[in-house]
Amino acid sequence: MNQKNKPISSEQKWIPDGFHFLGPEESKNRRNLLQSFSELFEREGYSEITLPSFDYSNSFRSQLQDGVESLLVTKDWDGNELSPGVDLTLQVVKGMAARSHWEENQNVYYFAKKIRDHKKRNASRREVLQVGVESLGRSDTKQLVSQIQILKKLWDKTLPNKSFTIVFGHSSFFRSLLEILGWNEEQTKLLQQFLYTKNIPELVSLAARENTSESHMRIIQLLLKPILTTEIDDFKKSIEVVLSKEELMKINTDLESIISFFEVWNKQMNGIPSIWDPSLVRDLSYYTGFMFQGYVEQDPEPVFAGGVYNELYASFTGIPKEACGFALHLDSIEVMLNKEK
Repeated sequence: MNQKNKPISSEQKWIPDGFHFLGPEESKNRRNLLQSFSELFEREGYSEITLPSFDYSNSFRSQLQDGVESLLVTKDWDGNELSPGVDLTLQVVKGMAARSHWEENQNVYYFAKKIRDHKKRNASRREVLQVGVESLGRSDTKQLVSQIQILKKLWDKTLPNKSFTIVFGHSSFFRSLLEILGWNEEQTKLLQQFLYTKNIPELVSLAARENTSESHMRIIQLLLKPILTTEIDDFKKSIEVVLSKEELMKINTDLESIISFFEVWNKQMNGIPSIWDPSLVRDLSYYTGFMFQGYVEQDPEPVFAGGVYNELYASFTGIPKEACGFALHLDSIEVMLNKEK
């Protein structure tokens, strides 16, 4: 059949690519799934919150790493730029930072739609339903592990036959190593990009152009090597051999935090395949400590992500408050559920 004469489905005629209409049965299935999530979160001591569809763009832009994601924007009557659901963690923290919520439960969850750039696929933007859990007031090892335990319970209840691998990074530790390399801002952006994509040829070429020292090349090589979390002591030994005493002092606090976290993790969560990737970076700059992403086999996109952002609350209130959380895209879960049927 000629491509021009090929029938177009009714959905394609009026729904932009990357967006979806859910019929009665699909909507019922989603409602049942969300209800089971709500019951789990409530049992774990989290309370539901409701987020707006739009947010002001200015605070989001201040937390975004340049060139990572664009914004679909419009303006309100006062000329302020608006963005539809650009970053939901940011919205949660800003909302809970309002004085009227200070005395309420600071462990919260939400279901909210967001618009995200998705340039690797056929749609430049996609609407996704995000499920999120946030804790304001704590981000220590116990709290972070407890959140991932909740995530594991959710996963086992929903997709018991589908395992995931969790990949850890640490924002502060990674930034400290980049500072030790001493490259300028533009060079560092390229380095981050090549490290994240594991583009070894471009990395070698970039390092050669910058006359990188042998010891700093060894730092880059260590950043390139994800390892099992059970091998974290070997990573520590390798770092200590490569860095000078002065350089070690710059990362010592973060390194000790990483080692102590994985001591707890490997004892309590050894049933979850887990990897330490020292070059893991996130799109947003507000992460201050541990970050993680979850992957399933044959899908290059993470199905969930989370981390620690201890300075975000204070940026809106001036009041220091630790925080951590995770989010997953329900659309990815539903696709996997449909494949199992």
